[in-house]
Amino acid sequence: MSRLLAYLPLAALASVAFGQPVAPPRPLDVTPKPAASDPAVTIDYDIVYVRMPRKGDNVGTSWAEIANPTYTDAGADLMLLHPDGTEEVLVAGGKGAVTDPVVSFDGAWVYYSLFHDLTGGSHTQGPPAGADVFKLNLKTREKIRLTQQTFTPNLGAADWSPDFRTPAAGRTHLPYGVFNLGACPLPDGRVMFTSNRNAFKPPKRLPHVMQLFVMDDDGRNVECVGHLNLGCALHPTMLRDGRVMFSSLESQGLRHSILWGLWTIHPDGTNWGPLVSAFMPGPNPTAYHFQTQLSDGRVVAAGPNVITDPRR
Repeated sequence: MSRLLAYLPLAALASVAFGQPVAPPRPLDVTPKPAASDPAVTIDYDIVYVRMPRKGDNVGTSWAEIANPTYTDAGADLMLLHPDGTEEVLVAGGKGAVTDPVVSFDGAWVYYSLFHDLTGGSHTQGPPAGADVFKLNLKTREKIRLTQQTFTPNLGAADWSPDFRTPAAGRTHLPYGVFNLGACPLPDGRVMFTSNRNAFKPPKRLPHVMQLFVMDDDGRNVECVGHLNLGCALHPTMLRDGRVMFSSLESQGLRHSILWGLWTIHPDGTNWGPLVSAFMPGPNPTAYHFQTQLSDGRVVAAGPNVITDPRR
């Protein structure tokens, strides 16, 4: 009885809240304004971003993020926005889509991943054509492909078809592409990225295990450094102290299928450890992603309680 009485005030508050009128939705203004039109903002540099076609106010779009890391809508372009509001298409998405742009330390290059062709793709497997990491020289517009559609599964795990992809009688093949995503330039000149090239399967829900890899800036000498990534790793991002932070899927066991924490690791794969727990209390699943570091050292990430100090 005492427990029931304790819940009654909460029920009363809930009934009052539900009785409140709902404000009408605000009109959406999807026309970008030139940065120069706001006197409070001073921007004298270009901005690289991804532009995806809208489907109206009543239809959602799919992006490559924690719920669907290897699937997105087609037609997302890599764009260059100038301070005066004019813009250029650097890479057209076409039947595929661009994702995960990041600028090199010297500002000369932009790394990005390209879904080659979304035809036949789905949220459950991603597109058969996969995705690869490229870099583009912002001055010359030269494009260089850094990764290839190369699977490297455990050869003792199955009787594989010769190229791992083509169906063969009595052989195991993979009906999806390699997804090389989230390029992150490293201070030593190499590039970290995430990939499903080892063809592991996650414990639940998501279709692929994305592990952390490093490679030379020309795409050679690929090495797995994320042997601990048994769920999924996304969006490696440099910290000022030399560590790399990344989103880590932590949904093993009797837990929700979308629990993402932030972890850190050294570029050589050592000294990995948690930055922000995926098991924060609250009514909704915790999913930290799309993280970056501010100039004052704090970290901002999409998710609840989004600002943290990586030194703690």
